[in-house]
Amino acid sequence: MWPRLASVAVGIWLMAAPAVLAYDGAPATSDRVVGPVVAAIGIVAASTVTRGLRWANLVPGLWLLVGPALLGFPATPLVSSLGAGVLVLALIPWSPGDPDRFGGGWRSLVGGRD
Repeated sequence: MWPRLASVAVGIWLMAAPAVLAYDGAPATSDRVVGPVVAAIGIVAASTVTRGLRWANLVPGLWLLVGPALLGFPATPLVSSLGAGVLVLALIPWSPGDPDRFGGGWRSLVGGRD
């Protein structure tokens, strides 16, 4: 659960970064759009049942790495976006083991358990 909460924190940072670091324009717009997306995915994926949705952060994480080059970010928002992108991507695969399985898969439907 803590990796999802860390993703939420990164999303909140992205929303606050334009005001904290005093930048505007395309970098601020990018962070204000991607920040809530990262945070929302982190919140939804915090539940054990929906933890697979954490992989939806792959697209915003990649955007945080590629977007600054495409849009020509200045140094300060560039470092912020690259750092946030690395964190988001690093937190995606990190998931604690789950002792409880949900659904049972196809085996529970075909020739399943008695």
